[in-house]
Amino acid sequence: MTAPQAAGQRYLALAGEPISFHHIALALRTRLGEAAAKAPTGSAPAWLLRMLATVNPALRETVPQLGVVRRASNAKARKELDWSPRSNEDAVVATAESLVRLGLLNG
Repeated sequence: MTAPQAAGQRYLALAGEPISFHHIALALRTRLGEAAAKAPTGSAPAWLLRMLATVNPALRETVPQLGVVRRASNAKARKELDWSPRSNEDAVVATAESLVRLGLLNG
């Protein structure tokens, strides 16, 4: 960072509101077309995941996180650095485009 007031400070570089995996998949499918054809857009209710976790060890670790929304603030960076982030959707799509361009996605 080049802003003098940023020396020794920490800032959260996040777009703002949390975004669900469902909305990430929809953004990818909408904006990347065929490159995101395998992005799952379905969702399952929490009760079903809890039930499946009783027989599927891989799902057990997700159960405590069901319904948890983690929030953080970028207010300090906006105020002190006059910074504006790109939208969640733009950030996700730009990341995916980079992965496609670098050939890091399978199939």
